[in-house]
Amino acid sequence: MTPAPNRRQRTGNRRRGTKCHRSRLQRHLQLSHAQVGFMATLQHECLYRGGIALIHVLAIPPLALLYAHLRDNIGDEASAAAINVFINYNIACWIESFNTHRICERLDYILHDIPPEEHQAAQPSRNIRFNSWDDHTCYIKTTFDKHKLLRIYRCFGLEDIAAQNNGYIRIPTGYLNQRGVPCVYNFHPEELFLYFMTRMKTGNDHTQMCDDIFGGSEKRWSLAWRWILFYLDERYKNIIGHQGLLRFVDDFPRFYTAIQQKVQQSYVHDEDEHNNTHEETSGLAFLPFDIFGFIDCSIDRINRPFSGPAGDYEGAGRKPEYPAAQRAFYTGFKKLHGIKVETVFLPNGISTIFGPVSACRSDIPVLQMSNLNEFLVRIQIHNQHEYSALGDSAYHVNLRCICSYFKRYAGQQPLTDHERRCNRAIKKARESIEYSYGLLSKLFHICSSSRHNRLRLRLAKEHPYAIEQLRAAHLLCNIYVCLNGEKASGHNMFCCRPPVLEDYLTL
Repeated sequence: MTPAPNRRQRTGNRRRGTKCHRSRLQRHLQLSHAQVGFMATLQHECLYRGGIALIHVLAIPPLALLYAHLRDNIGDEASAAAINVFINYNIACWIESFNTHRICERLDYILHDIPPEEHQAAQPSRNIRFNSWDDHTCYIKTTFDKHKLLRIYRCFGLEDIAAQNNGYIRIPTGYLNQRGVPCVYNFHPEELFLYFMTRMKTGNDHTQMCDDIFGGSEKRWSLAWRWILFYLDERYKNIIGHQGLLRFVDDFPRFYTAIQQKVQQSYVHDEDEHNNTHEETSGLAFLPFDIFGFIDCSIDRINRPFSGPAGDYEGAGRKPEYPAAQRAFYTGFKKLHGIKVETVFLPNGISTIFGPVSACRSDIPVLQMSNLNEFLVRIQIHNQHEYSALGDSAYHVNLRCICSYFKRYAGQQPLTDHERRCNRAIKKARESIEYSYGLLSKLFHICSSSRHNRLRLRLAKEHPYAIEQLRAAHLLCNIYVCLNGEKASGHNMFCCRPPVLEDYLTL
């Protein structure tokens, strides 16, 4: 059966179709799978009854001529009476079939046509722009006010891409039209940017984003989301990665001084938590290590990769990739599936990352993968003084530019009081990197496991951009620090001013 037209010829009303072939704004007007099946059955019955009525009505004229010929010319009353019975039978069948056809057509009109008033009440396209939101709305939905959003938007370079295509960003759908030309979706750069910032802030999925804020189809927005993630990751890969340390090599002495001033401050030490006794401890006379920042690794939880069935039918087996994929991302230390990021945190609030990689690896193999020690040696080869990154006790590896606390090994003398005091003071300063992780999950709920139980990061074949999504979150966290100063995390430890946003995002 040929598909129904988009409009009914008699009334001009639009026809209802399947939900999967309509945008999100029009889905409430469309039909589910069960309703589509009933519509097909009703239309088939309507065509069948119409065909039967046509057959019977076309049979009546020749039968009437035959009846008149037998009665008037031949005089065969018995045969004429039999033909008259056939005529009455065709008339009765025609009336029944025609009435059934009209009833089916009426039902199809009532159930599957969209009245003009209902179609006009459909939600229009929202076309969100900067002018659509005030400062408070921008802050609630994106963590930034409108002025800061405009600064970020100009730095991202989306306007330059849109200027090449009549003011819109063209995102390919992966399909070709009848002429072999690639099909594309057109997005206004402001709307695409606001969608990206809002989803990073709220952590909502595409369906919630379309229903609550932006409208449209989630399939269309999912392609835009993937495009901007890959665009930003490729554009700023040398800024968010450890290569970004090249921008701050000349500031390493200033960072060392800021950390030393921090450990020289007095602090309160808890002697006994049960008895609530405290002791004020004086700071160190000098910093025993030549360090410019801190290094650590964090684990972000993900969904189990390849966890679903291999087919959409009852009794479907597991996907063949699931044993290797789940073992590859499972960490026995945290008892979860996750990905790990190596972070270098600077006293000015900026951090650089390597990864993400599989969480099944410990910190030292990730350090070897990143080649951070060799990179730090190389970028400081012409400097008069060489500085290191300080990590926790896991980084006791005797490397040139990676160091850790004082540690007692088997067969050695125990740590002295001065060494323990140094460790305690340095640990207080190293807490800043932990605050940066908390700032990331607090600002951008797409990376908050406490809010959504699990990260919205999927490593299945249909969502292969978990790495880019997490790197984009770290980039936005650095942007937040640039715009809000060194006290962005709420812990103004080092009094070290971050770079200006435009300088930080300069390629």
